[in-house]
Amino acid sequence: MEKRGKGDPEIGAAHAGRDGNDRFGVAVAPGELRIVQDLLNTASIRRAGGDVPDLLDAPDAAARWLDAYGIAGDSPGLSDLRTLRDAIRRSLVERDHSPDRDDDARPADVESVVRIRFEADGTVKFVPDSVGIPALGQRVLLAIYDAQLTGTWRRLKLCRNPLCAVAFWDNSRNTSGVWHDVRTCGNVANLRKSRARRGRPGRNLPTSKPD
Repeated sequence: MEKRGKGDPEIGAAHAGRDGNDRFGVAVAPGELRIVQDLLNTASIRRAGGDVPDLLDAPDAAARWLDAYGIAGDSPGLSDLRTLRDAIRRSLVERDHSPDRDDDARPADVESVVRIRFEADGTVKFVPDSVGIPALGQRVLLAIYDAQLTGTWRRLKLCRNPLCAVAFWDNSRNTSGVWHDVRTCGNVANLRKSRARRGRPGRNLPTSKPD
């Protein structure tokens, strides 16, 4: 039997790392998109209770995250992986939150090379053409490509709460979810809007103190 080593791009999504997703307790995307989501959730997140650190920043945290994907922590390419992650996150913000952003703020293009393989069953597949971190980056891009073909890419989103921005899987029937958790981020946003409405002149609250 073939033994899988470090940097093996074929490690199944169900058995790969999940540190990014686990620390936020989010609904997990299916199949290979779970790896994309896990990568997105390695980013540093601003939160009211204190910032959540970048898992790919500190060497120990990065090594632990990469090890779950069969990649040695000292493998080259970590900076490129962070660039890919940040580009995907910016593209999701532009797609779902800010469609009218300036061109200067648009995500940069990220390129990679993959192989096309003809399988014994007659199917044609794109497969990573590298090992280690570059192979993981290619796997992420291939998962996004497949999801765009099937129409499921629109269900992977970033929470609309600017103090959260966690990547979550939208299970709603009409793909209308905007919060990773309506009980927390959703309620906070609704309360903020309610207070803003009550504080407007001429509405429920007085505009000046009575004599």
